[in-house]
Amino acid sequence: MAAAVGLHLSLHERLINSRPALQAAEFAREQGRFDAMHHELLKTYWDEGRDVSDMSVLREVAMRAGVDVAGMEAAVKQDRFGDYLDARRSEAEDLGINGIPAHVIADRYLVMGAQPYDLFERVMAKVGVPRREAPANLT
Repeated sequence: MAAAVGLHLSLHERLINSRPALQAAEFAREQGRFDAMHHELLKTYWDEGRDVSDMSVLREVAMRAGVDVAGMEAAVKQDRFGDYLDARRSEAEDLGINGIPAHVIADRYLVMGAQPYDLFERVMAKVGVPRREAPANLT
C-alpha cells in the first residue's frame, strides 16, 4: 500500500521497543516540539530504517527536532512518562486496540492497522462526513 501512494518504508528485521521513542515524544510535547519530534521519529524509523529505541539515535532525532537533548535523555532514562503511557495503553486495551495504527472514528468505529483509503471513505460516509477532493498540489 505504501508504494501505491508514493511512500518508501524501510522494513525492519526485528520489532523494536517503542517506549523510549514515546517517552521522547512526550518530552518534546512539553517543549511545544511534538510535531517536529513526531515527524523526525517517523522519518528516522521508516525512511532511514533506524532503531528509535536506541538512545544515540534518539539524541540525534531530538537535536534535529529542536528538543533539549539532555533533558529528553534524562526523562527517558527516568521513565518520567511511564505512568502516562501505561494509562494510555490501558485505555486503548479497554477499547479493543492492541496495535498501531488504530483510528477511533466518531466514538463508534475502530479501524485497525494500515487500511486502504477507500475503507476510511466508507467509514466516514457512515458517520456523515462528506467526501473532500484532494488539494490540487497533492495530485
